[in-house]
Amino acid sequence: MTYKDQLMWLQGKKIAICEADSARFAVLSNFLKHYGLEVIALNSQETMLADLESRRYSTHRTYIAVFISAELAKAMEPLWMEITHMNPKILQTPLILMGSNSEKRSVQSLIDLGYFKYTSPEPMTATFVLRLLRRLNRWKAMRGDITPAATLEK
Repeated sequence: MTYKDQLMWLQGKKIAICEADSARFAVLSNFLKHYGLEVIALNSQETMLADLESRRYSTHRTYIAVFISAELAKAMEPLWMEITHMNPKILQTPLILMGSNSEKRSVQSLIDLGYFKYTSPEPMTATFVLRLLRRLNRWKAMRGDITPAATLEK
């Protein structure tokens, strides 16, 4: 059985990518779309803010995971801490930190607080993303249903 066959459950699920660099966003987005994921672009502080504000009081998960660049994570840190303090359910969605080692060091306080479930290597490899998708499959079974009927439609 191929990876693609094992990952069929991903068809139609939503995943967010918070990356300001359009080239890196396009590469990751195309790779994830190949496996049937619906990719949501949150490529600036403003779009991330609007998305977080729309989920401030939500009790349902919308994304199976969120890829976030270190620079946007650092910019959103105060608001992220405020919203997750008000609604800890948001923390159920796994966050994957992207960026160079120096960028990752700049958000060490968030890493130490345990906000990121995974940290990607730089440059991000196909092997890493495929392994991550398989882990999310196991994670899904532990955390509950994220079918479209169980999530809020935007």
